[in-house]
Amino acid sequence: MKITIEQQEAFVDERVRIKVTGLTPNSQLRADMKMELPWCSGEEFSSYAVFDVNNTGGVDFDQAKPVEGTYRAADSMGLIYSLRKSKSAGKNIAENISIEKPILMNLVLETSSEQREIQLVRSFKAKDLMIKPINDGFIGKLFYRKDSCDETILMLGGSDGQMEGLALMAGPLASRGFNVLIVPYFGVEGLPERLEEVHLEYFEKIFHWLASNEITKAKEIYLHGTSKGGELALLLASYFPQIKKVAAVEPHTYCFQALDGMMSGKNISSWSYQGKSIPFIKVDNNIFFEDQKKAVSEGVPFGFASTYKKSVERAVNKEEARIKIENSEADILLICGENDNIWNSYDACTDILQVLKRHNYKHSVRLLSYESMGHPMPVPFVIPISFTLEMPMNGGIFTSGGTVEGNTKGQYDSFRETIKFFKKRYER
Repeated sequence: MKITIEQQEAFVDERVRIKVTGLTPNSQLRADMKMELPWCSGEEFSSYAVFDVNNTGGVDFDQAKPVEGTYRAADSMGLIYSLRKSKSAGKNIAENISIEKPILMNLVLETSSEQREIQLVRSFKAKDLMIKPINDGFIGKLFYRKDSCDETILMLGGSDGQMEGLALMAGPLASRGFNVLIVPYFGVEGLPERLEEVHLEYFEKIFHWLASNEITKAKEIYLHGTSKGGELALLLASYFPQIKKVAAVEPHTYCFQALDGMMSGKNISSWSYQGKSIPFIKVDNNIFFEDQKKAVSEGVPFGFASTYKKSVERAVNKEEARIKIENSEADILLICGENDNIWNSYDACTDILQVLKRHNYKHSVRLLSYESMGHPMPVPFVIPISFTLEMPMNGGIFTSGGTVEGNTKGQYDSFRETIKFFKKRYER
């Protein structure tokens, strides 16, 4: 057999294309993929597909649908996006994350008479990308190249509070020529222990550092925020005019009650500024427990989206708690899944568009929404979708929403568009 693979060595977010020729016409070809994340050996993911060989002795993975396998679409990326955990050493893949080593994927191609093995190398960063730890009034990591442009992106994660996970996105993004700074905003020394009343003044300090640092010299600030970090990114843009671009992934229209407060009963905001708690919508956990109980009894998956939607509907202070994004001086890219089941980000993004239209917003605004996407991480082809899409919880199944294929398509397309968005020069 002859194997042709485009992008056999590539960045993690890039597509490969696989073709196999020189096979016996009208026979079958089996493809098996195995992968371990480089920082978590012992946790193995695998996938497979069986194809009918065409009458010229070939299989083009982008043209042929598997007759059997872990995916069913004609797509060379199917073996990657359909990876599922097949062995476990009991490790947590969210711990000890590192992008220093690439993901190695072993592909075995087999017919009745021949077997070949080939390896895909999926890198998180360019070879000349530098990562500089920052401890200068705040902690963080700066990703940059010597020939990077003067465009600097501050990246904000979600409610898990982990900074290291942001490196999975920062590496590929910075490798395209940006300076990318990742920071925590709670859960470390000097910051709130939990995601409650996080001071916006903390970011003023970071903005000043970005403007004065000899590497970045950032006259303008770009923000990338995901989920709760998307809420924060839009909030910061509404307060600080030096922010000129915002990519908000799965954000919301409103400021909400502190996540810890939802469980403990504390009636406090997630954010504060100048000593005052920023107005917020209270989230009623009783809604979640009621909806969860109903879903479990009916045997259907559940999530948090209905809790947030109903909490907004019941709130009497919606306008007060709404993020005044119309005060921003930034170009805005909104990204969401129409099946987001963590919270109702699609409703939020459409609301934001309507608000900005009513205020004749003078800067560019674009919404990328994906019908079958839920609430995945923003970079594709890293953590298998099957691992995060559904999980057992309280006698039922919790889901972040969407399908494996829909989440993969949304991840890939939106990450491409995010790169384009940040590369386009800001024009007044």
